[in-house]
Amino acid sequence: MILTAKANAKINLSLDITGALPDGYHALTTVMQSVSLHDTVTVEERKTTGIILHCDQPGVPADERNTAFRAAALYYAAVAETPHVEIHIEKRIPSEAGLGGGSADAAAVLKALNSLHGDRLSDSRMADVALQIGADVPFCLTGGTALCKNKGEQMSVLPPFNSHVVLLKPASGVSTAQAYRAFDTATALTHPDNDRLLRCFAAGEYKTGLQYAGNLFEQLVSLPEGEQIKRAFYTGGAYYAAMSGSGAAFFGLFTSAGAAQNAARALQGTLPFVCVCETADRGVEFAQ
Repeated sequence: MILTAKANAKINLSLDITGALPDGYHALTTVMQSVSLHDTVTVEERKTTGIILHCDQPGVPADERNTAFRAAALYYAAVAETPHVEIHIEKRIPSEAGLGGGSADAAAVLKALNSLHGDRLSDSRMADVALQIGADVPFCLTGGTALCKNKGEQMSVLPPFNSHVVLLKPASGVSTAQAYRAFDTATALTHPDNDRLLRCFAAGEYKTGLQYAGNLFEQLVSLPEGEQIKRAFYTGGAYYAAMSGSGAAFFGLFTSAGAAQNAARALQGTLPFVCVCETADRGVEFAQ
């Protein structure tokens, strides 16, 4: 059997680092949102054993270094079966962007395999497996709009958020590890006002809540284009703009498709990646 899924990217509407955990990881409080930019992931069960992975983007690893490969291996281990699957990934989500491309692919593989195997793993067990792959994978399994805390495993669904979105990625990249190390030595950081933000979000008042939002990583990473990109978004009519994750992608939120398209056209040619999309209510969508 074969299943094909859209593995939707994510953005962080707000992101705060709240401290260090005993295991050395950092505790986060973030509001995550799925968007319609997606990779296409096809999962096919095979009669012969093993995990075979293909990707249309050169240089993407096809072994255990790939999150989708690890997702397949962990799924089969969880159901106590020998792997027998072939995975094809059409990449559209840029890498090293803070848009969760690898996490989305892993979530799509987990959901597809579970469907092909008669939903043998419960939602909570799937979330446990997802967390072994990466902090964003549990969210990508569910998608939509959610508050995620700690490593991302503490997730609370929020009312749906609808907006037109422009995504941009500058040429420069970001090391997530270096960004976290910068937090460990930083002083005088300005944190988002999460309490006020979440009160507004819980009531569905997103535009009001976004006044209190922010991404702490913007103070920890050095992206010379960052402020210029955000100014361009606001000049183009965005009602909110921020970096996603630890970067390097930025997003702008717009009230209409026309405003988003106009802003994107004004920026095309100046940056290597510009995309117009919308918010999405799911992390993984199976093809009809």
